Amino acid sequence: MWNPIRAVMRSNSPRGIKVIALSLMLVLACAMPIMLYSLIGPDDGGPIALGWLFAGGAMLAHVGFLIGILLVIWDLYIAKK
Repeated sequence: MWNPIRAVMRSNSPRGIKVIALSLMLVLACAMPIMLYSLIGPDDGGPIALGWLFAGGAMLAHVGFLIGILLVIWDLYIAKK
């Protein structure tokens, strides 16, 4: 079975791009339950726990995105090779 996390980690991309890709996977994984609930669940509103899961995952993914961008900038412009 194909594992997307292992595929990202084994790629030849810079480490900042890997962090950004993993952050994107995190936000998609945290958003999927509330999207599925809103698509096939009852119309009375979403459960609070799924909203908190999405909010926490999105916040953590944004921090990962910021770290990834800083790593890319560091590797391209600051680090001497």
